[in-house]
Amino acid sequence: MLRLAKVFWDIALWRRTPEQLPASVFLLCLVAAASALLEVIEALLPPPASSGEILTRVVLRLALPLAFAWLVLAAARQRQRFLQTGTALLGVAVIADFVICPLVLLSNSIGVDRPLALPVSVLSMAALIWYLLACANIWRAALNARLGLGAAISLGYLVLTLALDQQLLPNP
Repeated sequence: MLRLAKVFWDIALWRRTPEQLPASVFLLCLVAAASALLEVIEALLPPPASSGEILTRVVLRLALPLAFAWLVLAAARQRQRFLQTGTALLGVAVIADFVICPLVLLSNSIGVDRPLALPVSVLSMAALIWYLLACANIWRAALNARLGLGAAISLGYLVLTLALDQQLLPNP
């Protein structure tokens, strides 16, 4: 498992690309299971989510990026890259969660009116930008395109995710 985490870490740091992952349904399912488990754990952190909300969060976390990847790759006539791209996107999201989630928890526990809130918020924003650039690199490699297109797809996906989260999940 540590080797696999290192591969996703290397993809997130632009040392590898999704093409270096095996095109494996089993691997995609394994990473999807890890992603779902992490989402359930995050949903159980205070304040805990309801069971219906947990299911919605898991579906959004898994189905949305995979459906989005399928649509983008189908539009670009690169469907053969779906398994590797989907695996890379979910794997990098899991790695990013291990960085971003503790920062969000720390930020929530500090509050906005404390002096430490600003550096934690800046770190959280830097982590989000790093995640978006990691995804942009995945899209760049998957589509054989320039980084600008990958960044545009990453930002478009972020906006879509935020809009759906706001519509489908209750506000904290």
